[in-house]
Amino acid sequence: MTLADRLRAPDPEVCRAAIAELAERGRATPEELAALADCLGAGRKAVERPAAEAFAALAARGVPVDEILLGALASPLPRRRWGAAFALSLVGDPPPHTLPVLLETIGADDGDVRWAAATILLRVRNRDGLVAPLAALVADGNPAQRKMALYCLRDLEACTPAVEQAVLHALGDADRDVRLAAVATLARLARDRGAAAAKLVHALETGDERVRRAAAAALGALGERSAPVLAALGAASASPDPSLRRAAKGALRQLGTE
Repeated sequence: MTLADRLRAPDPEVCRAAIAELAERGRATPEELAALADCLGAGRKAVERPAAEAFAALAARGVPVDEILLGALASPLPRRRWGAAFALSLVGDPPPHTLPVLLETIGADDGDVRWAAATILLRVRNRDGLVAPLAALVADGNPAQRKMALYCLRDLEACTPAVEQAVLHALGDADRDVRLAAVATLARLARDRGAAAAKLVHALETGDERVRRAAAAALGALGERSAPVLAALGAASASPDPSLRRAAKGALRQLGTE
């Protein structure tokens, strides 16, 4: 059985051993590179991650891997597209070709994969070029994409009017996780801090338990010390919900008014 055959073996242990052998050898034939690319979409993280790392190891030894990885980005298989983008991120700065795949992958079902894709997005050099597509996902993506796009915009510190409007709109999203992300993001990106405080007070007073706790913490981070903010946090600090009490008291301490 050739190395390429073993890379395509249905037994993951056989496949993993072949990947390790190829990475250690430091060179690969075109057939072996094609088989290694197949491993990127194997459907098992125990195979996919070592395959991506093997591509990075081969690239470090001077093996030209970009062409086959760029081809894998166009695969009809989402896991293989993601595997190629991940491999390219290990080789160096994520190239522009990976952006559509990364934006797609922050909406994946697998939480670990979503966060890995988000982390890579934040390494894209043209950060200004990320803001518009992320803001579009806040409006039009699936729930996971909407949530993750908000966190990415927060971490990019994308303080623009368009982003602020997208975040404010997301406060009323049907999905609670999206609302939680919007609360956390608004505290960081608000341009009109008074208006943001009013929105967060509304969330604190009308949201479900998790949203109320998040809104209390966000008000502390926002730093607005208006009378409505202090009154809402004072009321929340007497809540029968111990987690909300802690969040509200922590916010009041941040504001210096406990």
